[in-house]
Amino acid sequence: MSTSSPVCELTFFLVGIACASAQAQSSAAPQLPDPKKCVVVLDAPADVGLRIADAQSAHEVLMVALRKRLGSDAVVFEGQRKSAEQMKRLLGSSAETTIQDAQLAYFDAAALAASWRVRVRFGTKKGEHFVTATCRKSAASPDKPLETRTTTGKTFVEAKDALAKDIATFCPALVPSQTLVLPIEGAAPAPGEVLGLHKKKALKPWTAPPRRE
Repeated sequence: MSTSSPVCELTFFLVGIACASAQAQSSAAPQLPDPKKCVVVLDAPADVGLRIADAQSAHEVLMVALRKRLGSDAVVFEGQRKSAEQMKRLLGSSAETTIQDAQLAYFDAAALAASWRVRVRFGTKKGEHFVTATCRKSAASPDKPLETRTTTGKTFVEAKDALAKDIATFCPALVPSQTLVLPIEGAAPAPGEVLGLHKKKALKPWTAPPRRE
């Protein structure tokens, strides 16, 4: 799952019956990332009508940017969960749904671990196209985002491309989780060192070997 591209993931939700049905033919549980590594959930799009391709490309912009900043395992797309849920219903209660069950369990655990949620919306206002990205705490109301970033253009493509250029500075609170290192039992942390956080030791200065007589 963590090795799949954002394009495949979004197409899987918006178009991907073929991809999902191919997965359902296997009874082996998929290899999924550690859900505790998840930092942010990218919300699935609302009902976009015929603008499925626009929704896909707008969400792809955010998915690529967030994974580049945080790492591929740190970002999950809510649309994948909806795809697994829909496929499980289509297969019926008598079918083998090991893959879908594993996906649903993974996304639920990842959503609980994530501290942030990001939402993408787009539309037109007074003849001008806009794309809006909002960032909020997971437990916070979606009506009270920490940051809202909106870009506009004469066309949807112009507004989306403007967001892609501007997204690097979007919601600076979104940062990768620190890598924890389990301490050795019985060992005390060095002075000034936070227990559980890996601290690289400074190398000793080089000295010349003793001169031979």
